[in-house]
Amino acid sequence: MRYRLHTLVDITATGQYRAEEGKEQARSQQQNFDTVLNTIGMRANLFYEEFPRMMINVPEKFGLKGKELSNIWIFDWSVESRYRFLDNDDDVGLLKVDFSLVPYIAGLTETSKFKNNLFMPSINISFEMLR
Repeated sequence: MRYRLHTLVDITATGQYRAEEGKEQARSQQQNFDTVLNTIGMRANLFYEEFPRMMINVPEKFGLKGKELSNIWIFDWSVESRYRFLDNDDDVGLLKVDFSLVPYIAGLTETSKFKNNLFMPSINISFEMLR
């Protein structure tokens, strides 16, 4: 089964796994992507063919006031079993539960700013099951 997430958080996969001088931003971006993988991975073994892609100046998907255009990251992945994240007739309900209030590193290339650096479903991250 295939899934997609949209987020206003910079989850660029940079491959920068070590803390090195001058590469702090790339390391933080990779840490955010790793957080996404680990949070999804709590319930399922995921696999993906492409890294997250960033779309620049997209009309705001999350309905934040005062924002018209934002950078948005899109990430597609698959799991082997159907309805792995089903909760109360919501195909992605368990993803919403799992990602709620998970911290991330801010101040990277995202254009939307939030008071708290936490993933919040429907505020800065959304999910869908692709059919």
